[in-house]
Amino acid sequence: MNNSKQWSSATPGYIIFLVDQSGSMGEDYIVNPNGNNQNKAEFTALVINRTINELILAMSAGDKIKDRVFISIIGYGGEGGNSIEDIRSDYLSSFNDNPLRTEKVKKKISDGAGGLVEIEEEMAIYLEPTCPRNGLTPMAEALEFAKQLIEGWISKKPDNPAPVIINVSDGMPFTGSNPMEDIEKTISVADSIMNINTNDGNPIIFNVHLGQPPFNETKFESNESEISDDQGKFLFKISSKVPQAYREEARKHDFVTSEDSRGFVSNAGPETLIKFINFGSSGGGTDRIA
Repeated sequence: MNNSKQWSSATPGYIIFLVDQSGSMGEDYIVNPNGNNQNKAEFTALVINRTINELILAMSAGDKIKDRVFISIIGYGGEGGNSIEDIRSDYLSSFNDNPLRTEKVKKKISDGAGGLVEIEEEMAIYLEPTCPRNGLTPMAEALEFAKQLIEGWISKKPDNPAPVIINVSDGMPFTGSNPMEDIEKTISVADSIMNINTNDGNPIIFNVHLGQPPFNETKFESNESEISDDQGKFLFKISSKVPQAYREEARKHDFVTSEDSRGFVSNAGPETLIKFINFGSSGGGTDRIA
């Protein structure tokens, strides 16, 4: 069955986070009453950092981190213009051993009586938020780089689970010249990735687009004709069908999917972003992690 192989120390999975770091990622995303707002870049970095920390915790056995997944973080636009940067590519144990730094973050947990209480915890940081004003959105070029990484991975590990790309962006691809050419090129590159053959089926591309209030979300649609906005139609074209192995994991995160659902959310709010990243980085669920 396609995309059904387990992540294990012998056959690790591969997740590539593509992170839009264009100037527009500096727009407010979380608006706090105290004025301590978070922009899209800051919140995206928080979610990805927390996800990596949770993966490390889930794959820990005593003091040992089991390397059941290899992670690449690729930023695009973050060094200005149409830059593409391999921010970090490592196994989980290397992430754990060498964080950029640690910082205190606030987290809400159950108080045991049906409510929530806020605590502070130390979290390792692997991705810093960045969004220079002159940063553009070379999404096709980022996907092309991810394709090269995937091809290299598959050539060395042909029996491993099919790689997964999770692309986080707040807009359409744009390199400064012809927007339609950028869109068409992105669709073409995404299609070529989703048609690569591995022993576990095709690589998966999941996409999440960060919206603005009131966050009129379009998620996991199965028919492009039912999508009204251009952003959603574009994401539909560059997203994989949700494999059967991931559909139960989607349900756990309150996402409704069908056999033909594409793995994307357009105009995502903060809570949906968290759920989507958790879903996409799950490997299809803990029962598929040996």
